[in-house]
Amino acid sequence: MVLKDTYDAIIIGAGHNGLTLGAYLARSGLEVLVLERRHEEGGGLCSEEVTQAGFVHNIHANYHTFVDMAPPVGDLDVRGHGIEYVRPEVQMASIFDDGTALTIHTDMDKTLASMARFSEKDAATFERLYGEAHGFIDLLLGTLMYQPPLNVKDLTKALGTFGVEDRSEFLSVKLRRETINQFLDRHFENDRIKAHLAFHGAVCSYTNDVMGLAIGYPLLIGKIDNWHLCVGGSHRLAHALWRDLAQHGGVMWSDAEVTNILVDGGRAVGVRTADGIELQARKLVASTVSVEQTFLEFIDPKEIPEEFAHKVKTEVVHKDWSLFSVHLAMRTFPEYIAAEFDPDVNRAWVVNLGIESTGQLDADWKTIRAGGLVDPRPNAAVNSLYDPVDAPPGCTTGLLRQFAPFALADGGEGAWDEMGRWYGQKCIDTWRRYAPNLTDDEIIDWSVFTPHDIARKLPNMVRGDWMMGEISLANMLDQRPLPELGEYRTPVEGLYMAGSTQHPHGFITFGPGYNALQVIADDLGIEKWWQQI
Repeated sequence: MVLKDTYDAIIIGAGHNGLTLGAYLARSGLEVLVLERRHEEGGGLCSEEVTQAGFVHNIHANYHTFVDMAPPVGDLDVRGHGIEYVRPEVQMASIFDDGTALTIHTDMDKTLASMARFSEKDAATFERLYGEAHGFIDLLLGTLMYQPPLNVKDLTKALGTFGVEDRSEFLSVKLRRETINQFLDRHFENDRIKAHLAFHGAVCSYTNDVMGLAIGYPLLIGKIDNWHLCVGGSHRLAHALWRDLAQHGGVMWSDAEVTNILVDGGRAVGVRTADGIELQARKLVASTVSVEQTFLEFIDPKEIPEEFAHKVKTEVVHKDWSLFSVHLAMRTFPEYIAAEFDPDVNRAWVVNLGIESTGQLDADWKTIRAGGLVDPRPNAAVNSLYDPVDAPPGCTTGLLRQFAPFALADGGEGAWDEMGRWYGQKCIDTWRRYAPNLTDDEIIDWSVFTPHDIARKLPNMVRGDWMMGEISLANMLDQRPLPELGEYRTPVEGLYMAGSTQHPHGFITFGPGYNALQVIADDLGIEKWWQQI
């Protein structure tokens, strides 16, 4: 690679949003440079052999739910770059302590039949709500995901304009005043069905007891059966986006830690790297890393308003819980006791273990927010059920994910270095209660990835915040992460924010990079050749 000293666009961070934005701009004829602090592209799309050789574990991003919905998947020909996705037939299951289980299928009739074993009334309600969500899915995607954000009032007007308020209580604007718990209590009667639906929201970072998050719940219901697995590891998606960038003239430079964004006359004009190299940007600089890094570390304080800097320090809000993960190399698939009740649980990609009610989840959130460790009730994912190449022949990978605090009440975040292995064993012990065949002889090796590890490996995820910002009504749409940044532009001319700090949020949505593209195209007069929702 021959590195030039000047490009049209310089993008900080080669996660999927940075690569998405870079690929679009390169296809639009701009000279693009993407800089990445780590040795490889991908950000949270990291797949590594952290247990034994031949076992590929998705260290961070594992669930891809928008691959049939996000415009960049088609615009950038992701599948044409060799990516294969699988949509598991049995998407998710919840296993309960009495040996019963609820399963979500890509075949909706099977999902409804599973729910009906717990409540025929709730199954009928879910069928209606799912149908309504799918009836408005284009509206939801266009207003909530793949365009620069509306404010809440404009979103309310949009829902009314499309007849949503009149045609569906489910999509009523009243949802902005409700928690997911309140919504579920209003529509459903069975505790376990409500628990499963709340847990599904929590896995998507929509915490069930937070006021106002019911407004995003239609989208969660509409994609409850749209979870996809990237065959061979999530990192392959990152590599596909890098290939598209490169094939259209863009450049990615790894091991390139940015230390400064250069500002001249109030305009971003380039960057400086840790080894002192200065690179000029003719048209724009885009940051996909944290707000704190961008404005408090990279920019000279005199180049931004003091009031704005104070807001970055005091008003950018991060999630009050994180993720604790256990990655396992195994010789077998789990065989659940609950398979006697529903054999399909043994084919479920993701299995929620022992969440019996929303009240149980609420109690866990209270403990976690206080820095405590709850008795584990993790979700377990066995990618090898649907990925034939992530483990050696005759073996499987496993992933346990448990909601947890970033900093422990006793010892802070650093205490995870001592507690991680202990808590990992407790998570494995919980899994064994439901799948007793997972004995020590069947587990070859295992490794933990704590909330503190998230922040160390991916420092843009401040305090282990895998969404790069709290998911709440006050931190959504054009208020995310601050009103001054809600439209992807910043107080520094020519500097844009294009990562998961922005609307819609984290997860593998492509949304922040794609939406920032719309704003950049408007500002620079770039022809919008791409698909638009």
